[in-house]
Amino acid sequence: MADLTENICAMVDKQLIEDILKNDYGFINGKIRELDGYDDKNYHITEIEKHIEGIEFPVDGIVLKFINSIDSKNLSLLEAQTKLTQYLENFGIICPTPLLNKYRQSYGSVIINDKMHAVRAYRYIRGETMNNVIVNSEISTDFGSYVGHLTSILKEFNHDGFHRNDFLWALEKSPEVLKYVDVFNQEKQQIITTILNKFQSTVLSKSHNFTKSVIHGDLNMNNIILKDKKIHGIIDIGDVIYSFTIFDFSVSLCYLILHEFRNNNAKLSDVKIKSFVDAYENHYEKLNSLEYSVIHTCVCARICQSLVLGKKTSLRDLSNNYILSTQKSGWRALEELINIQEDEFIKLLKH
Repeated sequence: MADLTENICAMVDKQLIEDILKNDYGFINGKIRELDGYDDKNYHITEIEKHIEGIEFPVDGIVLKFINSIDSKNLSLLEAQTKLTQYLENFGIICPTPLLNKYRQSYGSVIINDKMHAVRAYRYIRGETMNNVIVNSEISTDFGSYVGHLTSILKEFNHDGFHRNDFLWALEKSPEVLKYVDVFNQEKQQIITTILNKFQSTVLSKSHNFTKSVIHGDLNMNNIILKDKKIHGIIDIGDVIYSFTIFDFSVSLCYLILHEFRNNNAKLSDVKIKSFVDAYENHYEKLNSLEYSVIHTCVCARICQSLVLGKKTSLRDLSNNYILSTQKSGWRALEELINIQEDEFIKLLKH
């Protein structure tokens, strides 16, 4: 398990980026723009002056990703991610496919401050993130359809690299964040503790009844790319894991709710929940009564997980506002969620 106080992000400067682009890919003098990231560092590269290794530079540019020092040690995970992008591409899913370097490898590596970081170049996916749009019924339906379709595709894929038992962002690991809950005051600690203990006793205790498959694990609004108000593709496969299939649905719904609660006056009834659920079921399969019964707790647990890990991780990098993006909307959403009876929440899912 990673030490959240340890900075596992790569310390990157412009010279290092330029050296890797030139030495590994033959790309010279491109424009560099840093993108949001949690534990990885991501840079959008465009408008190179020339290429000298015969590697074609994509029209929309590339994303140069410096993978955190923990995941960089897991070679099986890196291989799994490469295989997954190839698999998804075969099914027409737009996702970040790696650009092979001059050694015909899907990633290289660099040592920074005595830590090894894997480095990949991905083809940049142009579009608008779902985070930047108002989610109406049409977009919510499209999102549900997409999650359901992706779930059905991922169900047929597997790789040992995604069977990782120490990944703290896996929803089944959410009770383990209680060791860091002291980043909040006593009142908030109590709320989080109550929810995660309930998740342990009412969800994980029944988990042997849930279907397992490879899941994306982080279908938040920043990882969904739109074109012309339609979902075009997904980015960031760093949280993919073999887990309980219902968790991908729950995490996706969680982020749909959090997106609405960026508005200070938002209510659960404002979230286009029913259209999302209907579309998901139409493109995957009907949820059963047990799955319906745990969704509320799963959504609350994911919010708690994000709140704790975001707050704790921010202490090692106070300049990264992206890490804290859930804090305000998360507490607003959680307050309303814990004040609604579970049977009333299920009605929102069904009616």
